[in-house]
Amino acid sequence: PNGAGKSTLFNIITGNIKHDSGNIIFNGTNLNKISNESRVRLGIVQSFQKNSLFPEMTVLESIMISISHRLKNSFNFFKPLSSNEDIKLKALNVIKDIGLYDYIEYKSEALSYGLQRQLELGISIACNPKLLLLDEPTAGMSPAETESIINLIKKLSKNYSIVIVEHDMEVIYNLTDRIFVLDRGEIIFSGNSKEVKTSELVQNKYLGIENV
Repeated sequence: PNGAGKSTLFNIITGNIKHDSGNIIFNGTNLNKISNESRVRLGIVQSFQKNSLFPEMTVLESIMISISHRLKNSFNFFKPLSSNEDIKLKALNVIKDIGLYDYIEYKSEALSYGLQRQLELGISIACNPKLLLLDEPTAGMSPAETESIINLIKKLSKNYSIVIVEHDMEVIYNLTDRIFVLDRGEIIFSGNSKEVKTSELVQNKYLGIENV
């Protein structure tokens, strides 16, 4: 529920919020004193609840910018990024993966909300993450858009380690191998979908169901 500490956890992992105590260890590296940008370069990438896009850029340009940043490609005022065939090819592969190939020349602001969420995921995976953090990826979506994003995340999970924060339990049940239930910043239960569904603790504290 709201206030459980889900988004705060993500923001601590990415370095947007400084934690009060303890250590954040990622692939054997202590992240405590590592900057946000350095964490991204280590492979930690976050997709936010609200779309964070480049409205005036096309789908292709948006993905190319993200890849260019990952490759530390220097900008050249006399040579447009679109002329870089290597980055363009990598971008096209990402666009195919996220199902936006038919929208390559569309500006971000012209896309539907669901397609914007797909583009947001594309920008994230263009950073080549080792860990992809998705904060409520289906928030505000229609049932059809939600189904589309679920299928996309299932596809991406074959290549990326993904952690999802989500209120919609049906989305969680559809996607996850393991579920962690947070309550006021503490993990009160973890298990697979079946174990969570049958947990009296989760039913009482989170799902609001009281066994009789």
